[in-house]
Amino acid sequence: MPKPVITGLYYGGVDNFIAPDGHSMVTGIRKRSAATGFLGTNGFSDDASAEPAHHTQDKTVHLFSNENYRLLEARLGVVLPRPTFGENLTTTGTLENNVYVGDHFRIGKAIICVTQPTERCKTIGRSLGVPTILKALHELELCGFYARVVRPGSVDVGDMVELCERSQVTWSIERLYQIMFRQLSDDQLVDQVLAIRELSTEWKKRLEVMRGRLRRGEPLSSNLV
Repeated sequence: MPKPVITGLYYGGVDNFIAPDGHSMVTGIRKRSAATGFLGTNGFSDDASAEPAHHTQDKTVHLFSNENYRLLEARLGVVLPRPTFGENLTTTGTLENNVYVGDHFRIGKAIICVTQPTERCKTIGRSLGVPTILKALHELELCGFYARVVRPGSVDVGDMVELCERSQVTWSIERLYQIMFRQLSDDQLVDQVLAIRELSTEWKKRLEVMRGRLRRGEPLSSNLV
């Protein structure tokens, strides 16, 4: 596995543009590339989201693996621009199966704490003009993750992503994602997830919403049909 390193850094404000389907979109997903940035407790300067729920203290910075891009490109037969998923940091060596909720990573002068997997929405497919990308992400179980900022600091492309604290090795990003979409009927398992101290309140609330849909026989996500 390659050394964990930052290969791309992105931030930007909310933009209004015409999507490939011809409709107008208002979103912050199309972030601009930068060589350096200051990561504060509220995220990178000038970074924003059109939806407040996408940018909270527990979702201050969004990371996605460059290895995931290669898997998706092979599945879809297209070259994907960075950052397709609106991530702030594209990295190597931080796959969903080896990152755990509560992990503290040093990135440049900053320290972040992993808080939850990322759940994708249709904005990605609309912005890109590839609506099948969400289904491919789900089938490959590629999601990336969010983190909160423990210590602000400058971050540069090329900085190492160094694990400096790991409090548990049970709840990986991959496992939590699988529970959200494949194991909601296991009440005992869901109760264990809801008791994870390091897991964000947003993810716990979303878990309850999804469990309600399952009980009512509703699709967990119309984006995956």
